[in-house]
Amino acid sequence: MIRHRKIKEDDGNGEYSIFETFDFEFVNPIEHYSTAIVASNFAMMKEIVLLKNPPFPFPIEFIEQTLMKEAVKKWNEQLNEILKTKIPENFISLLISKTKKEQVKLLKNQSINPDQLLAFLFKAKINYGYSFSQYRGEHNHKGLDESKMPALVEIKKDVVHKIGDTPLTDGQLKQAIEQRKVIVSKFLDKGNEWHCLLLTYDSLKGKESWKNGQPHYHYISDKFGITRDEVVKQLKSSSYSLGSLPHIDLISYRDKSYVR
Repeated sequence: MIRHRKIKEDDGNGEYSIFETFDFEFVNPIEHYSTAIVASNFAMMKEIVLLKNPPFPFPIEFIEQTLMKEAVKKWNEQLNEILKTKIPENFISLLISKTKKEQVKLLKNQSINPDQLLAFLFKAKINYGYSFSQYRGEHNHKGLDESKMPALVEIKKDVVHKIGDTPLTDGQLKQAIEQRKVIVSKFLDKGNEWHCLLLTYDSLKGKESWKNGQPHYHYISDKFGITRDEVVKQLKSSSYSLGSLPHIDLISYRDKSYVR
């Protein structure tokens, strides 16, 4: 469900560590994030140690075991903080709501930050027995030849940085990134009941019209009269059509760059 890969700078003086998450279904959210965050923390700590290139008085296996223990310790501390995070009461009520009308009312003028969202996913599992799924739909603009894209493109403050060979100009690369459509959806499932929070990269970049570019999630559930399979199909398509959906403001989110 998570892959770690490295992309070296073209001049050999540095590299990017990329952690990629793929679609997954019906997992325990705590176990999922535990595995993902421990793995990423371990990988980053190991890279830092190797970068400093100290003399190793112990076998590398011992160093790795020590780093893994530290990664687990850091995660357990983080998990304790997540479990203590206060979640807006309306989100808890959402999990036991019975009608679309009630859900729409509960979400009116609501907001959530990334820490609260993680705490919400965990509480949904611990207290209400919901499993967790996540899907990603990604589509490039029409006419783009993906084989011509470099290994990595990053845009910071309107400046294009790329790694790998490409015949495309910086302008074309910027167009490819800015016009790429990405939707990430998170599902909570319990039997036939499900809740879905979905967001687009355009929303994160402030390119949607809601509240002058306020990043936000949309919400839909089994109470909206659309099957789960159809919702996933729509969210995987190049342009989804699910009607008017409630908005949830995503606050305390800072998007400083975006990467392919």
